[in-house]
Amino acid sequence: MFARAGSLVAVSALFGVIVGTAGCAGESEVVLEVTSIGAGAASNPASTAASAPPSSTLAPPALAPAPSPIIEAAAPEPTIEPTPTPDRSAQEFLNSLAEEFHFVLAEEFEHLAEVSATWNPDGQISMAVVLPDETLHGYQATESRISASAVKPLWAAAALDAVGVEAARPSAYPALILSDNLAGGRLIDLAGGVDAVNTWTRNTARLSDTRLEAWRFQDPNRVAGNFQPDNPLGNRTTMADLALFFVRLYKGELLEPDETAALQQWLLDTSHSLASPRDLDGVLLDRLPPRVAALSLHKAGWLRPNCCPAEYRQMTDAGVVVLADGSWFALAIMSARGEFYDLTNQWVALAACRIYAFVAGDRDLVCEREGDGAHDPEVWPEAATSP
Repeated sequence: MFARAGSLVAVSALFGVIVGTAGCAGESEVVLEVTSIGAGAASNPASTAASAPPSSTLAPPALAPAPSPIIEAAAPEPTIEPTPTPDRSAQEFLNSLAEEFHFVLAEEFEHLAEVSATWNPDGQISMAVVLPDETLHGYQATESRISASAVKPLWAAAALDAVGVEAARPSAYPALILSDNLAGGRLIDLAGGVDAVNTWTRNTARLSDTRLEAWRFQDPNRVAGNFQPDNPLGNRTTMADLALFFVRLYKGELLEPDETAALQQWLLDTSHSLASPRDLDGVLLDRLPPRVAALSLHKAGWLRPNCCPAEYRQMTDAGVVVLADGSWFALAIMSARGEFYDLTNQWVALAACRIYAFVAGDRDLVCEREGDGAHDPEVWPEAATSP
């Protein structure tokens, strides 16, 4: 399945805010990263060591409840219980990883980069895997990217922290389940505004490379205090930041228990598969085993054809992948600027599946699908047009 001889065989709207409009960055050197993001930890390039991920004494994380079988715009019941403790501790999961984990995962990243370059030669990609001890494994994971709606869970968390579950629920549910941009703006308002969201992101979530510049849906004045109108791509994040946010959320470090449980449930109620090639909100989990997808939580963000020019198009999806035994890891994947948008989404789904199979040691999972890599002009007929 994984083409690496001698290796372990398991490896919505233009959110960048173009001023006054609703919406549908330079090239960088390829970098493979393996770093520890814990407090006071130093970066360690993947090529310098072949050791297992560092140990930690983390308390067992909370496993989110199973998703609702039917996704509806209506809010769930107001009483949400804390999620149960998983069967397997984070430490046991970390101890189970083979010593060659760093290097073989880096090889898988390289393979996926080659696939992307073949399918969409002009595409840009980023991938981040963050383990429960906050060890980051990445491919261009710290490159700044347009954030799109993938950061709406951060706004929901900031709103929950500010006003609590019941006040946040009416806006959080449609913002996360339906990716409603007007509801997303209300979450920002509940959190105290754009500057308050940025303060929460920096100080509470401890994310250094994620920033909200403006979200002007229904309110042209919803902008940062130092808003620069000539900077249309000011809403930024990295795949490392997205994955770290999900790790800290899943461990219950960011919010009170009832707020954590509510946000996890909303993220579980997102789409976990793709009903058609034009679907956009279930890409990350679409090719994972059904039980794994059902346990996992995520939020996608996209800038699609006929929303914006080719240089802004992207699919970003991030979340927590929960294995059947209760162990878990955070995953964030982005593909942008590719000529063929159907292949952009195919690649994100393929990458998520192959990374899951490697981390979980699922050697029997077949991630490839018939038609992969072949552009179908009927899926996104406007995708290959000039900007």
